[in-house]
This record gives sequence, C-alpha cells and structure tokens, in this order.
Amino acid sequence: MNAIGKDVSWKDDIADRLAAFALARSAKIEPHLLDGAKFVLVDTIAVGLGAFHHPAAQNARRYLEFFPGDPSGAAVWGTRLRATPDKATLANGVLLRCYDYNDVMLGAKGAGHPSDMIAALIALCDWRDISGLELLEAIVVGYEVAEALFDIAPAEASGWDHANVSAIGATCAIGRLMNLSHDQMCEALGIAAIQHVQSNEIESSALNRRGDLTMWKRFHGADAMRHALDSCLLSAAGAEGPVRPFRGKLGFLKIFGVTGDPADYLEERLRPGRFAGSVHHTNFKRWPVGSRAQSAIASALHARAQAEGAPIASVHVRTEPGVYEHLVAIRQDPWRPVSRETADHSLPYIVGAAALDGYVNVDSFDLSKVEDPERAKFIAGCVTIEAVDTLEGGAKSAGRHLAEVEVTTTDGRRFKGAVAPGPGHKDNPFTFADLEQKLLENGAPLLGEERTRDVFELMTKMDSISVKSLAAQLMTDETHS
Repeated sequence: MNAIGKDVSWKDDIADRLAAFALARSAKIEPHLLDGAKFVLVDTIAVGLGAFHHPAAQNARRYLEFFPGDPSGAAVWGTRLRATPDKATLANGVLLRCYDYNDVMLGAKGAGHPSDMIAALIALCDWRDISGLELLEAIVVGYEVAEALFDIAPAEASGWDHANVSAIGATCAIGRLMNLSHDQMCEALGIAAIQHVQSNEIESSALNRRGDLTMWKRFHGADAMRHALDSCLLSAAGAEGPVRPFRGKLGFLKIFGVTGDPADYLEERLRPGRFAGSVHHTNFKRWPVGSRAQSAIASALHARAQAEGAPIASVHVRTEPGVYEHLVAIRQDPWRPVSRETADHSLPYIVGAAALDGYVNVDSFDLSKVEDPERAKFIAGCVTIEAVDTLEGGAKSAGRHLAEVEVTTTDGRRFKGAVAPGPGHKDNPFTFADLEQKLLENGAPLLGEERTRDVFELMTKMDSISVKSLAAQLMTDETHS
C-alpha cells in the first residue's frame, strides 16, 4: 500500500506524495505566501540582471547561437532574442549563479539555492502565456518541496550537489504550471530524480589551467533546471521514467543519503493544500558573494563607518569555523587571489575590499581591482582571519555565518563592527524597499533606471498580470554580447 492508498507495488510512494502535493488545488494559497513568492521573484531578477556581462553569461548566450531563434519562445533577458524554453532556461539561469548572489535555503539536513528554478518557471510561463498568479503559486509549491527535501537529504555530505534537490522542487512547480496529470507528474519526477545527477565536485577549490575556479559552477544550477523542464515536457509527451526513482536500491533516497524512512515526515510536511511558508524561510544576500561572507561585510562596513574616513592600517576578522573553512581553509592562497572567481571566494579579499572602499558590489571583483598592486599588498599583509567557536556571547548561530571585524587606523585607533546576520537573512530580513534598491543597483546599468522601476512595479502586482508582460520588460532593443 502506498501513500495515496493504492495497492500497486510498482508505484513509488515518494513520487506519489510529491505529485499529490504539487497538483492539489483544493485550497487557496494565502496572500502572505504570494508576497513571499514576489520577494523571491524580485531578488532573483535583480541577481540575474546584475550578472549580464559576466563571462559565463556571455558564453551561455554564445551557446544559443548554435540554434535557430524561436520568435514564439521565451525571452532571453537583456537581449532582443527569444529561444525555446529549455535554451532560455539555461541562458537566464546561468545569470543567477554568476555572483553567488541568489537566495539560500537551510534545511535540517541540506541547503541550496531554490531560486535556481525561477528561470525555468518564467521561461515556461512566457512561452505558454501563463498568468503571474499561477507563477507565484508554482514558486510557493516548488519552495515547499525543496525545503522538505533539504530537511531529509544531506546531499552534499553524500557527495552530490544541492541543485539536484532543488530540481525536484522545480519539477513539481513546472508540472503544476503544465497541468500534468498525477501519473504524468510521477513520471516526470522519476526522470528528474535520477537521470541527471550532479556531483558536488562542482564545489572543488581546485584551480583550472587559467588559475581560476571552475566556470561550470555558474552553469550547473541552470543545467539542472532545464533538465527538470525537459522531464515534464517528456512526460507530457508520453515518456515514462524509472519504475522506483525514489525507493529503488539505487534511487534518490539512496543516492542522496536519506536515512530512515521519510514517508511519514513527507506525508505530514507535504499534505496537499497545507503550506509551511517555505518562501519566507529562505535567506537573501545584500552583496554579490556567498552567504558565508554577508555578516563579515556588514561588520566591516560598520567598523569602517566608525573610523570616519581615517586611513586603515589593518583589518582583523573573527568568524565561525564554517565561514573560515569555506572562504579561507579550502582556498588556494586566499590572501593572493588572481581572478574574479578566486577573489569572491576569498574572505581576506572580500573584507579587505569592504574596509578599503566602503562598499561591495559586482565591480569590487573586477580584475583591475584584484590585480591592483596597492590593494594586493594590503590584502596580503594587513588582513588577518581568526576562526572562533562562537560569537554573540557564546551562543551558537545556527546558520547565520557570523563574523566580527575590527579595523585599526594608522593612528592606532580600533573600531569593531557589529555582529549580526547579514541583511536579507531571515533573522535580519529585507523589506520591499531593500529589494527595490538591490534591483536598481543591478538592473539600471542594463535596462536604465526608469525601466528597472517599471520591472519592480510589475513584480509587485504579479498576481494580476501576465508573465509575458514582465518578460518583455526584461528584454532590450540593443544587441549585447
């Protein structure tokens, strides 16, 4: 007997449970959840527009040149091009990972970037002229599924990337938008669950022949989401997935290190029509670096402000072991970054840039700044990092990635920055005004300030407009490389 009460041994009860939750339309999704989906949408578009000129994004658009355009397809953001929805998902999705700038969700066993799915959802809605309300509802559903799976699947600890988990949430959201039948959704989940499993080698700190971190890290989330979209399209065309994609001996539960039997948890957590508010549980980022550096930047800027423009002689950072491990210990010579990618994964560089400049933005990691001799000398000789077990008076921070930064001026005065989660963390949340500012900073250089404000306005009333109207505003009349 499986979770929906059918005595059919070949059915996979986990796929059944996910499909039943994703397709349920018996209960109205509450306005506060739709508002959470709007938050996700605005933040994701801001991140994407700001990365338009990143080399990985340029290469993704060059990839599109191998294929004919599709005037009836989905918009390629920042261009006048339209492409098939899978190609648009890839090109737009790459933008979301160029700067480690999109949201992060922390589950009980794993974590990831569920907003990877947004490019696929927008591409599908644009292509099929699906309403903005349906898009918001799909985001709510996709985030619920992603968080539930992050609660049970320690993907990275098992050697696999978290994008695999987010892709299951995306498949549920896409299948809902496509009005798949229950059986079609189960087949789509089967295809998505085990056909394109991505290794966590993507997070390796090994440098490539250019002395840089892998560019594929900027592609792999988008690649997983286009496969989620294809899984739904294939199932809609009659393709059948593996028989036991979750329960099988080599299925999802085994691959991703799920311990025990999660059926009871998922039955309660993903009860059709019930929402835990996962769109409100994700953390956003104020600055274009990973979540582990957000608190450190805030503390550095606070310490620098207290110095009131006095020249800075040195910077000392006290931070949690997880931050130190990810942004110092596993990096190759983090005090001497050689590229954009090595700089935005280097805590010494990130904090040094904040202390020197009084800001951190996408230009902070331009090669001209990374290679500047005076800056390089300061980072290598004047920035120190210390790992400490606890901050905030000894309390464990539970995923806040806290840091305390102290700057010393050339006249010997010392100033300590506050210790707090970075802006956008769920314990230090953004307002819509904060999101608008982030969108303007990232979108105006590409679309212009007036159009960027129009884009923001459209997203705030997404529940009453067509996604096509938003996608059209994300296009430009200019030809960009």
